[in-house]
Amino acid sequence: MPSAGSGPQNGVADPILASSYNQSEVDYIANLVKNAEKNGHTYQVHENTYEYKPTNISNIEDFGTFDFIVVGGGSGGSVIASRLTEIRNWTVLLIEAGGFGNDETDIPFLSTAIKFSRYNWGFFSTPQRTCCQGMIDQKCSIAQGRGIGGTSLIDDLVYSRGSSIDFDKWAKYVKDERWSYKQVLPYFKKSEKYTHRDRRSPVVNSMHGKKGLLSVSNFLPESPQLQAWLRANKELGYRIADYNAGTGLGSSPAQLCTKDGRRFDDGKAFIRPFINRHNLNVSINSYVTKILIDPMTKTAEGVIFSTLDKKQYRALASKEVILCAGAMNSPLLLMLSGIGPKNHLRSLRIPVIENLEVGSYLKDHPAFEGLIFDSNYTEPVKPVTEYVEEYLRGVGPYTIAASNQGVGFYESSRTKGTGYPDIEILMVPANATNPFSQRKSSFTEQTYADLWEGSNQIQAYRMVVIHLHAQSTGTLRLKSADPYDYPLIDLNLLSDWWWQRDIGTLYEGVQIALNLASTEALRGIGSQLRSGPLKACQNHEYLSKRYWYCALRQLTTNIHRPVSTCPMGPNTRRGDVVDAVGKVHGLKKLRVADASVFPFSLAGHPNAAVVLVAEVISDFIKMEYNGIK
Repeated sequence: MPSAGSGPQNGVADPILASSYNQSEVDYIANLVKNAEKNGHTYQVHENTYEYKPTNISNIEDFGTFDFIVVGGGSGGSVIASRLTEIRNWTVLLIEAGGFGNDETDIPFLSTAIKFSRYNWGFFSTPQRTCCQGMIDQKCSIAQGRGIGGTSLIDDLVYSRGSSIDFDKWAKYVKDERWSYKQVLPYFKKSEKYTHRDRRSPVVNSMHGKKGLLSVSNFLPESPQLQAWLRANKELGYRIADYNAGTGLGSSPAQLCTKDGRRFDDGKAFIRPFINRHNLNVSINSYVTKILIDPMTKTAEGVIFSTLDKKQYRALASKEVILCAGAMNSPLLLMLSGIGPKNHLRSLRIPVIENLEVGSYLKDHPAFEGLIFDSNYTEPVKPVTEYVEEYLRGVGPYTIAASNQGVGFYESSRTKGTGYPDIEILMVPANATNPFSQRKSSFTEQTYADLWEGSNQIQAYRMVVIHLHAQSTGTLRLKSADPYDYPLIDLNLLSDWWWQRDIGTLYEGVQIALNLASTEALRGIGSQLRSGPLKACQNHEYLSKRYWYCALRQLTTNIHRPVSTCPMGPNTRRGDVVDAVGKVHGLKKLRVADASVFPFSLAGHPNAAVVLVAEVISDFIKMEYNGIK
């Protein structure tokens, strides 16, 4: 049977302490880095989940009955399972397709390499017409984490809640004040354990939690390029501020989900400390293929799942099935189980249980990856063992994911004067051309050459421009009725052709980035645009508006923040899939609690908000069944 709920058999190892180390530990980490980078270059990304397909499809073994079954051990599932098992007489089965994180995933520096491993589902979009034109086959890569902790195992670690305005809009949209910023702020603080390591980094202490389970801190030391970028923001009149304290406007060094320089994924925060709870059962390497639903009463009764050892199981839930499989897999599972757009399901001969617009309103943050700058600052190149020694002390480049050091949130012309961020810029200092850059973004050889050929890796830096509230909407659909096929994902970024608001907002962001690069602060380190001209845009005058619009179509991709595939709200005619407490409309005993329920994209990275959603819905469940808060 799949492993269920005892520490060692679930692969949970004690981490090496950052406060002390010896040469064997240095050698061990150095070897991990070497092997992860080597494997990352050769790993073949999966195109389906056939590895879980049982040898005998008709043989289903009984796995037992639990009060709650949580499908997916990502950020939402880890929180839900942890909080529900605080009620000692409730039993919870947490089913996760991957395993636990390990010493490799702990190293932030390896975040890009780890995306080429079993920890990433490795989805790709369908061929795109309005974005990703400079990518192989015009497909955008879509990284989504697989394992206890989900995408928090492989993401770039930035802790960003979104804007206070987002949550007031959320409450109004779903017609429930419990989602307003005033009501959700205590939940953000409840889950957070913030350590202010970098005294240069602005922070409003009263807005942060100090006793939560999720460690948040700063990296050390700041790069001179980052310091120049922050001065550039100040020079142009932008706030240097704690972007997690209110509306979200401002620039600062990134706040990261790390502890002593190590990744602190949500599985480490919410599951590992409680793995031996008598009422928590964890089944890893287990892939759910169907929700068992009584078609007459429309009541969820349990799930079917299969495992890597080619067996198949049935588990039943006496209270609820809670989907936390993420913005891609939760809608996939609902549709496979008969909940979704009726015409789509009927075309695949899937019996329709409830006609809902599952997967019809996919949102993501369009991100432009085409701004590379040279500088005259040379990042010191050290032997790997020195980097490892710094890492074991909790400092240095190995404690930063994808070199993301600076985060800035800005108004666009559409939100000017409101305090509502519409543009994000990530500052990525030296070594911007790491060996995985091409593979991570799926650039063609020509695109990669246009962007990076001739640049100095130890002097270059990037600014990634992101649109936070895009109008364009994508879809997620089933490829077939086979639960082991990946879904068809059409991101459809920058597709609002008539108004061109999305591409126009990204263009504004590019101009902000270029203005920053032209300040005395960044000119002081020799800042100069390096990227381009793109061969695909050679018919346009270099750096003209038409050139940038062409470049934006070539080099805009998603930044792995999909949401809204099962949007929350009271109106199914509008396309809402779940109500304000996460219950699927028209169904009993079935709930969703992950990024798929966001009613719209937020002005920030989704992980903190997914943790919030799970915290809030956990309390809704406790109130409903026990009257406990």
